[in-house]
Amino acid sequence: MAKSSKISGDTLSSAFMENCKDIAVDEASDLVVRCEQKIKEIELTRKEDAQLNAAKQIVKDLSIGYSSAIKNEKAKIKFLLDKIEEIESSDLDPINE
Repeated sequence: MAKSSKISGDTLSSAFMENCKDIAVDEASDLVVRCEQKIKEIELTRKEDAQLNAAKQIVKDLSIGYSSAIKNEKAKIKFLLDKIEEIESSDLDPINE
């Protein structure tokens, strides 16, 4: 008997699992291929979904300001860390002179 994973139990219907309880290897292999084909179809449909793509664009547009601000702050941090390293390596601390 196949080991039932927690994911299978949480995701799959009990009817599907019961129907596959005594499944043959070749039949299970055929089902795997059909499931993989179905996944490709679903992914293609998702990729072509105009409403989903429009929503993604809205999110992208709304997040530009945040991304820009984060990028700016990261640049400041990098500059300041480089400046600290430069000061420490040259022993030229402008405040402590």
